[in-house]
Amino acid sequence: MKKKTIWSLVLALALVVTAIGTATSAFAATSAPMEPVTKIATENEDAIWEQIEAVEEKSDAIFQRNAALWEKLDEICNALPDDYDFTDFDEAAFIRSSNALTEAEKETLLADIKELNELDTQMEALYEKLPDCDNMPLYEKALEKADPKVLDEIDTLEQEYDRVCEKHADLWGKVDEAYFDLPDDYDFDNYDEAAFIRSLTFLTDTEKDALIADYNRLTEIDSRLCELYNSIWGNTGCESGICPL
Repeated sequence: MKKKTIWSLVLALALVVTAIGTATSAFAATSAPMEPVTKIATENEDAIWEQIEAVEEKSDAIFQRNAALWEKLDEICNALPDDYDFTDFDEAAFIRSSNALTEAEKETLLADIKELNELDTQMEALYEKLPDCDNMPLYEKALEKADPKVLDEIDTLEQEYDRVCEKHADLWGKVDEAYFDLPDDYDFDNYDEAAFIRSLTFLTDTEKDALIADYNRLTEIDSRLCELYNSIWGNTGCESGICPL
Protein backbone atom coordinates (compact mmCIF):
# COMPACT_ATOMS: atom_id res chain seq x y z
CA MET A 1 0.00 0.00 0.00
CA LYS A 2 3.00 2.31 0.13
CA LYS A 3 2.26 3.92 -3.21
CA LYS A 4 5.23 6.28 -3.07
CA THR A 5 7.68 3.45 -2.51
CA ILE A 6 6.08 1.19 -5.11
CA TRP A 7 6.04 3.92 -7.76
CA SER A 8 9.71 4.73 -7.11
CA LEU A 9 10.63 1.09 -7.59
CA VAL A 10 8.61 0.85 -10.80
CA LEU A 11 10.26 3.99 -12.16
CA ALA A 12 13.69 2.70 -11.26
CA LEU A 13 13.05 -0.61 -12.97
CA ALA A 14 11.77 1.16 -16.07
CA LEU A 15 14.95 3.23 -16.25
CA VAL A 16 17.14 0.17 -15.81
CA VAL A 17 15.33 -1.63 -18.63
CA THR A 18 15.84 1.40 -20.87
CA ALA A 19 19.54 1.48 -20.09
CA ILE A 20 19.99 -2.23 -20.74
CA GLY A 21 18.21 -2.03 -24.08
CA THR A 22 20.37 0.90 -25.16
CA ALA A 23 23.63 -0.69 -24.07
CA THR A 24 22.81 -3.98 -25.77
CA SER A 25 22.19 -2.22 -29.07
CA ALA A 26 25.58 -0.53 -28.74
CA PHE A 27 27.51 -3.77 -29.10
CA ALA A 28 26.24 -4.34 -32.63
CA ALA A 29 27.02 -0.77 -33.85
CA THR A 30 30.15 1.29 -34.79
CA SER A 31 32.88 9.07 -30.65
CA ALA A 32 31.59 11.73 -32.63
CA PRO A 33 29.60 14.71 -31.37
CA MET A 34 25.84 14.30 -31.58
CA GLU A 35 24.20 15.96 -34.52
CA PRO A 36 21.80 18.87 -33.84
CA VAL A 37 18.70 16.71 -34.37
CA THR A 38 19.88 14.31 -31.65
CA LYS A 39 20.62 17.19 -29.29
CA ILE A 40 17.12 18.53 -29.85
CA ALA A 41 15.65 15.13 -29.03
CA THR A 42 17.72 14.98 -25.85
CA GLU A 43 16.59 18.45 -24.82
CA ASN A 44 12.97 17.48 -25.42
CA GLU A 45 13.45 14.39 -23.29
CA ASP A 46 14.99 16.48 -20.53
CA ALA A 47 11.89 18.67 -20.53
CA ILE A 48 9.64 15.61 -20.29
CA TRP A 49 11.65 14.19 -17.40
CA GLU A 50 11.37 17.55 -15.63
CA GLN A 51 7.59 17.37 -16.01
CA ILE A 52 7.61 13.80 -14.71
CA GLU A 53 9.62 14.90 -11.68
CA ALA A 54 7.14 17.73 -11.06
CA VAL A 55 4.23 15.26 -11.12
CA GLU A 56 6.11 12.98 -8.70
CA GLU A 57 6.62 15.92 -6.33
CA LYS A 58 2.88 16.62 -6.39
CA SER A 59 2.22 12.96 -5.63
CA ASP A 60 4.68 13.04 -2.73
CA ALA A 61 3.01 16.15 -1.35
CA ILE A 62 -0.36 14.38 -1.30
CA PHE A 63 1.07 11.54 0.79
CA GLN A 64 2.91 13.90 3.10
CA ARG A 65 -0.10 16.04 3.95
CA ASN A 66 -1.97 12.99 5.29
CA ALA A 67 1.03 10.81 6.14
CA ALA A 68 -0.37 9.60 9.46
CA LEU A 69 -3.59 8.51 7.81
CA TRP A 70 -1.78 6.64 5.03
CA GLU A 71 0.31 4.91 7.69
CA LYS A 72 -2.90 3.90 9.43
CA LEU A 73 -4.16 2.42 6.17
CA ASP A 74 -0.88 0.53 5.81
CA GLU A 75 -1.34 -0.95 9.28
CA ILE A 76 -4.87 -2.05 8.38
CA CYS A 77 -3.60 -3.78 5.24
CA ASN A 78 -0.68 -5.38 7.09
CA ALA A 79 -3.17 -6.87 9.55
CA LEU A 80 -5.01 -8.71 6.77
CA PRO A 81 -4.65 -12.51 6.80
CA ASP A 82 -1.94 -14.06 4.64
CA ASP A 83 -4.53 -15.75 2.44
CA TYR A 84 -6.39 -12.49 1.70
CA ASP A 85 -7.38 -12.40 -1.97
CA PHE A 86 -5.69 -9.35 -3.50
CA THR A 87 -6.83 -10.32 -7.00
CA ASP A 88 -8.50 -7.28 -8.61
CA PHE A 89 -7.89 -5.35 -5.38
CA ASP A 90 -9.78 -2.04 -5.39
CA GLU A 91 -8.25 0.38 -2.93
CA ALA A 92 -11.20 2.77 -2.89
CA ALA A 93 -13.67 -0.06 -2.26
CA PHE A 94 -11.42 -1.46 0.46
CA ILE A 95 -11.32 1.92 2.20
CA ARG A 96 -15.09 2.30 2.05
CA SER A 97 -15.59 -1.17 3.57
CA SER A 98 -13.08 -0.73 6.41
CA ASN A 99 -14.49 -0.60 9.93
CA ALA A 100 -11.18 0.70 11.28
CA LEU A 101 -11.56 4.09 9.58
CA THR A 102 -13.96 6.88 10.44
CA GLU A 103 -16.15 8.34 7.71
CA ALA A 104 -14.06 11.52 7.75
CA GLU A 105 -10.87 9.49 7.32
CA LYS A 106 -12.39 7.54 4.45
CA GLU A 107 -13.41 10.74 2.66
CA THR A 108 -9.92 12.18 3.10
CA LEU A 109 -8.23 9.07 1.67
CA LEU A 110 -10.68 8.79 -1.20
CA ALA A 111 -10.08 12.43 -2.11
CA ASP A 112 -6.34 11.76 -2.07
CA ILE A 113 -6.78 8.71 -4.29
CA LYS A 114 -8.78 10.73 -6.80
CA GLU A 115 -5.94 13.26 -7.06
CA LEU A 116 -3.33 10.48 -7.26
CA ASN A 117 -5.23 8.77 -10.07
CA GLU A 118 -5.29 12.04 -12.00
CA LEU A 119 -1.55 12.39 -11.50
CA ASP A 120 -1.07 8.78 -12.65
CA THR A 121 -2.92 9.64 -15.86
CA GLN A 122 -0.63 12.63 -16.39
CA MET A 123 2.39 10.46 -15.72
CA GLU A 124 1.32 7.84 -18.26
CA ALA A 125 0.81 10.54 -20.88
CA LEU A 126 4.30 11.90 -20.25
CA TYR A 127 5.89 8.46 -20.51
CA GLU A 128 4.16 7.93 -23.86
CA LYS A 129 6.04 10.98 -25.17
CA LEU A 130 9.41 9.39 -24.41
CA PRO A 131 11.23 7.45 -27.18
CA ASP A 132 10.20 3.85 -27.62
CA CYS A 133 13.07 1.58 -26.58
CA ASP A 134 12.38 -0.58 -29.64
CA ASN A 135 12.26 2.34 -32.05
CA MET A 136 14.91 4.90 -31.26
CA PRO A 137 16.34 6.03 -34.61
CA LEU A 138 18.01 9.13 -33.17
CA TYR A 139 19.83 7.10 -30.56
CA GLU A 140 20.75 4.44 -33.08
CA LYS A 141 22.10 7.15 -35.39
CA ALA A 142 24.40 8.31 -32.59
CA LEU A 143 25.50 4.70 -32.08
CA GLU A 144 26.45 4.36 -35.71
CA LYS A 145 28.91 7.21 -35.27
CA ALA A 146 30.29 5.94 -31.96
CA ASP A 147 33.93 4.94 -31.67
CA PRO A 148 34.17 1.10 -31.74
CA LYS A 149 36.76 1.31 -28.95
CA VAL A 150 34.19 3.06 -26.76
CA LEU A 151 31.65 0.33 -27.46
CA ASP A 152 34.23 -2.36 -26.68
CA GLU A 153 35.05 -0.67 -23.38
CA ILE A 154 31.34 -0.48 -22.49
CA ASP A 155 30.98 -4.19 -23.24
CA THR A 156 34.03 -5.07 -21.13
CA LEU A 157 32.93 -2.95 -18.19
CA GLU A 158 29.38 -4.28 -18.22
CA GLN A 159 30.68 -7.85 -18.21
CA GLU A 160 32.95 -7.02 -15.26
CA TYR A 161 30.01 -5.39 -13.50
CA ASP A 162 28.00 -8.60 -13.83
CA ARG A 163 30.90 -10.69 -12.56
CA VAL A 164 31.39 -8.50 -9.49
CA CYS A 165 27.65 -8.63 -8.70
CA GLU A 166 27.50 -12.40 -9.08
CA LYS A 167 30.65 -13.06 -7.04
CA HIS A 168 28.84 -12.45 -3.73
CA ALA A 169 25.24 -12.61 -4.92
CA ASP A 170 24.10 -14.51 -1.84
CA LEU A 171 25.54 -11.88 0.49
CA TRP A 172 24.05 -9.02 -1.54
CA GLY A 173 20.70 -10.78 -1.28
CA LYS A 174 20.96 -10.65 2.51
CA VAL A 175 21.92 -6.97 2.39
CA ASP A 176 18.88 -6.24 0.21
CA GLU A 177 16.60 -8.01 2.68
CA ALA A 178 18.02 -5.95 5.54
CA TYR A 179 17.61 -2.76 3.51
CA PHE A 180 13.92 -3.38 2.81
CA ASP A 181 13.35 -4.19 6.48
CA LEU A 182 14.45 -0.70 7.56
CA PRO A 183 11.77 1.36 9.33
CA ASP A 184 9.85 4.02 7.40
CA ASP A 185 11.46 6.78 9.50
CA TYR A 186 15.01 5.66 8.65
CA ASP A 187 17.24 8.58 7.57
CA PHE A 188 17.60 7.65 3.89
CA ASP A 189 18.81 11.16 3.01
CA ASN A 190 22.16 10.41 4.65
CA TYR A 191 22.32 6.75 3.61
CA ASP A 192 25.84 5.39 3.23
CA GLU A 193 26.23 1.94 1.69
CA ALA A 194 29.53 1.08 3.39
CA ALA A 195 28.30 2.25 6.80
CA PHE A 196 25.09 0.27 6.35
CA ILE A 197 27.02 -2.89 5.49
CA ARG A 198 29.30 -2.34 8.50
CA SER A 199 26.23 -2.16 10.74
CA LEU A 200 24.88 -5.58 9.72
CA THR A 201 25.54 -7.95 12.60
CA PHE A 202 24.76 -11.10 10.60
CA LEU A 203 27.82 -10.52 8.39
CA THR A 204 31.37 -11.40 9.40
CA ASP A 205 34.11 -8.76 9.11
CA THR A 206 35.53 -10.67 6.15
CA GLU A 207 32.15 -10.64 4.38
CA LYS A 208 31.73 -6.93 5.08
CA ASP A 209 35.18 -6.17 3.63
CA ALA A 210 34.37 -8.21 0.52
CA LEU A 211 31.04 -6.45 -0.08
CA ILE A 212 32.48 -2.98 0.47
CA ALA A 213 35.30 -3.75 -1.94
CA ASP A 214 32.73 -4.94 -4.47
CA TYR A 215 30.64 -1.81 -3.98
CA ASN A 216 33.64 0.47 -4.45
CA ARG A 217 34.54 -1.28 -7.69
CA LEU A 218 30.95 -1.16 -8.93
CA THR A 219 30.91 2.57 -8.23
CA GLU A 220 34.10 3.02 -10.26
CA ILE A 221 32.64 1.02 -13.15
CA ASP A 222 29.39 3.00 -13.06
CA SER A 223 31.27 6.28 -13.07
CA ARG A 224 33.25 5.25 -16.15
CA LEU A 225 30.14 3.89 -17.89
CA CYS A 226 28.47 7.25 -17.31
CA GLU A 227 31.35 8.98 -19.08
CA LEU A 228 31.12 6.55 -21.99
CA TYR A 229 27.32 6.83 -22.30
CA ASN A 230 27.62 10.62 -22.27
CA SER A 231 30.25 10.49 -25.01
CA ILE A 232 27.70 8.75 -27.27
CA TRP A 233 24.34 10.24 -26.33
CA GLY A 234 25.26 13.54 -24.73
CA ASN A 235 24.04 14.36 -21.22
CA THR A 236 22.26 11.20 -20.06
CA GLY A 237 22.08 12.30 -16.42
CA CYS A 238 25.20 10.36 -15.42
CA GLU A 239 27.74 12.26 -13.37
CA SER A 240 29.57 10.07 -10.88
CA GLY A 241 29.01 7.12 -8.58
CA ILE A 242 26.08 4.81 -9.22
CA CYS A 243 24.68 5.64 -12.65
CA PRO A 244 21.05 6.86 -12.52
CA LEU A 245 20.16 5.23 -15.87
